[in-house]
Amino acid sequence: MKLKFKNANSVFMFLGILFSVIGTVFLVAGIAVLIIHNTFMDNAVQTEAEITRIESDSYRRNGKTHTDHDVWVEYEIDGEVYEEELGYYNSGMNEGDKIDVYYDPDNPSDVSSGSILLELIFILIGGVFAVLGVILIIINILSGNRRKKLMQTGERLTGTITDVVMNNAVRINGHHPFKAECEVINPFDGEKYLYSSENVTCNISELVGREVTVYVDRNDKKKYYVDIFELMDKYKEEENIHDYR
Repeated sequence: MKLKFKNANSVFMFLGILFSVIGTVFLVAGIAVLIIHNTFMDNAVQTEAEITRIESDSYRRNGKTHTDHDVWVEYEIDGEVYEEELGYYNSGMNEGDKIDVYYDPDNPSDVSSGSILLELIFILIGGVFAVLGVILIIINILSGNRRKKLMQTGERLTGTITDVVMNNAVRINGHHPFKAECEVINPFDGEKYLYSSENVTCNISELVGREVTVYVDRNDKKKYYVDIFELMDKYKEEENIHDYR
C-alpha cells in the first residue's frame, strides 16, 4: 500500500499564509472603500427619498437559500426627479418608506444611504483572517525553531512506535490527523518514557513496530521531538514509493 504522507505543520503554514493574504485583501479593500465613502460624504448633500421598489433575487448555495435585494429610491433635486438604485438594504425597509439619502451635488444621480456597514464587514473579516493567519505562521515558526534546537542539542534516543491514534482535537480539511505513539527505554537508567509525534494527515498505522528517532531535552524530559518524518522517508525508500509532490 502506498501511503501519502504530509506534515500537518506544512498544511498549517500554508493555511496561515493563505489566511493572511485573504485577510489583507479584504482589509485593504474595506479601508479603500471606506476612504472613498468618507470622501463622498464630505461633499454630499442630504435629502429625503421614497423607496419606490425593492427587487429580490433568491438562489441556493451550500444547501441554503440566500436572497439579494436591490432597493430603488426616488428623490427630487432642483425640480428634477431621480430614481436610482441605493446599493443598500436592511430588513426594515419597505416600499413607500421615506428615508434620508445623500447625493453628490455635482452629480445628483450618485446617491448613497450613508451606511458604512459593508465597509466595516470587510474590515472585520479581513482583520480576523489576517490575525489568524499571522498566529498560524508564528506558531509554525516557533515550532520549527523548537524542533531544530532539539535536533541540534537534545539527547538522541531510539524509540519504538507502539500505536497510531487519531487526533480528534484537530481537523484539517474536514479530516482528523494522526499521531504516532512511541516508547523509549533510556539506555542509561532503564526507565521507560512515552512520547507522541506531531500530526500527520494520513493513517500511518503501518509504521507500528518500527524504530523512530526521538530527540529529548537533556534538562527537561518533557521537551522532545519524535522524528516521524525521517521514519516516513525511510519507509518510502523501503517500499519503493516515489513521491514527487
